[in-house]
Amino acid sequence: MPGYGFVRVCAAVPRLVLGDCAENAANISAFAKEAARKKAQLVVFPKLSLTGTTCGDLFRQPSLARRALSALKELVSKLATTDAVCVVGLPVLLEGRLYDAACVFQKGKILGLELNTLPASGVFSVPEKGFPGFFKVNSQSVLCGTDLVFRSENFSFTVAFDSELFAPSQPLAKRAAFGEVIAVVGAVPELAASFNKFKNIASSLSELWKRGLVFASSASGESSTDNFYAGRAFVFEKGKVLEYKKQFRAEETLTIADVDCEFLRFERPLEVPPGENVAAFSVSELKDPEPKLALNPFLPEDKDERAARCEEIFSIQCGGLARRMAHTRSKRAIIGVSGGLDSTLALLVAREAQGLRGLGPESILGITMPCFGTSGRTKSNACALMEELGIEYRTIDIKGSLERHFKDISHPADLHDAAYENAQARERTQILMDVANSEGGLAVGTGDLSEAALGWATYGGDQMAMYNVNCGLPKTLVRAAVAWYAEKVGGKIGAILSDIIDTPISPELLPAVKGKATQKTEDSVGPYELHDFFIYHMLRRGASPEKLLFLAERTFSKRYGKEKIKECLRIFLSRFFSQQFKRSCSPDGVGTGSVSLSPRAGLRMPSDISFAPWLDKL
Repeated sequence: MPGYGFVRVCAAVPRLVLGDCAENAANISAFAKEAARKKAQLVVFPKLSLTGTTCGDLFRQPSLARRALSALKELVSKLATTDAVCVVGLPVLLEGRLYDAACVFQKGKILGLELNTLPASGVFSVPEKGFPGFFKVNSQSVLCGTDLVFRSENFSFTVAFDSELFAPSQPLAKRAAFGEVIAVVGAVPELAASFNKFKNIASSLSELWKRGLVFASSASGESSTDNFYAGRAFVFEKGKVLEYKKQFRAEETLTIADVDCEFLRFERPLEVPPGENVAAFSVSELKDPEPKLALNPFLPEDKDERAARCEEIFSIQCGGLARRMAHTRSKRAIIGVSGGLDSTLALLVAREAQGLRGLGPESILGITMPCFGTSGRTKSNACALMEELGIEYRTIDIKGSLERHFKDISHPADLHDAAYENAQARERTQILMDVANSEGGLAVGTGDLSEAALGWATYGGDQMAMYNVNCGLPKTLVRAAVAWYAEKVGGKIGAILSDIIDTPISPELLPAVKGKATQKTEDSVGPYELHDFFIYHMLRRGASPEKLLFLAERTFSKRYGKEKIKECLRIFLSRFFSQQFKRSCSPDGVGTGSVSLSPRAGLRMPSDISFAPWLDKL
């Protein structure tokens, strides 16, 4: 199994015996071997982890630095057969000057020494210009500097010190361009609320630089004379916490996570560092990555965060529609209301948007257009919702118009093909546009991002509108937004909205049986939660078809079998590429998130590109 660009990193916080370099080296060795057994490829230890960071003026004694160097040599030798790259902190004497350093080594070879440019105390020297240089260890010339880059075929990383994250000058900003991962050696004491501040800063920088960040901080073995150290450790991927641990006792911790370096390169391509700063290493590809992925990547898993996200998105939709209505001097918002999720959300948005303009619900006209496939449940919900919201609505039965139209084009009324279905959508759009003209209003589109990605819309029908308020929301997010609104308002409106959420998604274009819809969209194209997962990971994270399949199988294994997922992915890829022509002329609509299919501000793609290579990957 290929690694799909994932790299397993580890922030390791072993037991520390302050000042005992040999004991600390033994603990580090045991931890590095355990991390390697868990297939970690990069293992980061705390700052000055061979001595402890609270030795104070004892660092001035050359004997401590010599013991640390001796322990380092022994440690490198012990781990000569370990494939993982290790980053270990220690004091280093160079030409009579003492530096706070981080040593990077692998397979018995020291790859380089990164020197701290912002040491926290006056004990250590500040590196001057002129680096990188070389340092002799066991007759080996070791690269030594302040901006080193460690590079392999699979990933590259740089080393940093915790003080650099706080520095106003941000010396790491430039270095972050050279590697997908930043390994941070730290020693952050526990003060009330201080570590959360540090964690937030690290997360923000990881997101700003679009890089992974592995951090390991000193543990409770440090001196408690003035401060306490809790051995915090975390792994970030572009600001997102993949794994986080703390130890207020003397426990030892390994914090392991799989960072998607392929995604990080997609977000921010690597730049070429100066040749003299690069140290090469080789590491095997991770064969069995275990990424932690959300079922719904468009929404936070935390309930409160999810509610806040839905409220923010709803506000963006309302603001966008209000601005367009005001600009076009439209008196009324005209909406085709089917009783489905999309038109329901558009209706709620329109009501709020008109409120922002100082207009009441009477400034909205909802139109239901029942036809051959309309079910009693959806029509009832549509009308009941508009009545409760105080919105004027009309019912225009389009059966007669369609029957005449089929006769005009010599189409058998009992031939339920694409023409039969699409004619209904186009008739409804024509009505909405014409009513908008006669009312001095704006025909508000309801189609969502998932439908646009799949081309699940009629060209010249529901694909078209005067302004589309849902175009930035995938179907799973539309559902969540309606659920949020239902919980917010409660009462009868909330009950109607809940029933709409529970109604199977259907275009209702094929004849109903005994008042019930016979079409279910997800029976035709597959579950929307899978399609939204594909949309996010392909467009937002640059995942290949085979990687999409791997991620989906891992994430949805308890819901769907492999063949179901694979078939759904085939449908997604074939429809996504073949239906681009519908998106190329899509109406204006406000974006609400990081994924957009707008041909103007989002996805730029030719309508006639071959999608065979993508399907061949499956």
